[in-house]
Amino acid sequence: MTQTLSETDHRRITRSGLPPVTVEQGVALFDAAMAADAAVLLPVRLDFPALRAQGEIPPLLSGLIRTSPRRAAATGSAETTGLAERLTALGETERREMMLDLVRGHIALVLGHSGAQTVSPHRAFQDLGFDSLTAVELRNRLGKATGLRLPATVVFDYPTAELLADHLLDTVLGTVRDVAVPVGSLPSVADDPVVIVGMACRYPGG
Repeated sequence: MTQTLSETDHRRITRSGLPPVTVEQGVALFDAAMAADAAVLLPVRLDFPALRAQGEIPPLLSGLIRTSPRRAAATGSAETTGLAERLTALGETERREMMLDLVRGHIALVLGHSGAQTVSPHRAFQDLGFDSLTAVELRNRLGKATGLRLPATVVFDYPTAELLADHLLDTVLGTVRDVAVPVGSLPSVADDPVVIVGMACRYPGG
C-alpha cells in the first residue's frame, strides 16, 4: 500500500510520529497481535517525542501521551508575546516580510522543497500540492511557531502564503484589516453537484 508514496510522503509521515515499520517488525507485530486476547489491535510504531512536539495530541492517542495543558498554554502565550515584540520593533513592510518568510519556510519544509524562496507567495496552496494531511501539518507547525491556536481549516480559509501570513500577522498583533480573498485562489465549484436543501416549518398546535 505504501509503494506509491514518495520520499517526501515518507518524511512527512515520520515527522507526524509514525516512523516506518520494517518487514521484520511487521511480522513480529502481527505475531504478537495473533497471540493477544484483545479484540482490536493496531500494530504500529509511535515516536512519542515527535508526537509531543506537534503540540496538539490527537484524541485517539491522548491516553498514551501525557502532556500538561497549563504548560502548553503558557508556552504558547510566551511564544506569541515574543513574536509580537519582535514584529512591533519593525516597520510595517518588514513585519509582513518577516511573517511571510516564516510561513513560506514552513511550507517548504512540509512539501519537501529546498527552501522558502521556492514557494510562491501568491500561488494557491491547492496548486502547490497541499492536501488535508499536509494542511494539518502546516497548521500545527505555524501554531507552534507563533504560539497561536489555529483552526484545522486555516490553510483553506487563507489559501495562499501571502493571505495566511497577513492573517497570522494581524492575529499576533491584534490588528484587523479588510482582506479580499482572490477568487482564483479558491477551488472551482463549477463541477460541484447541485444540492437541494429542504426546509420545514411547524406551526403552534400542529
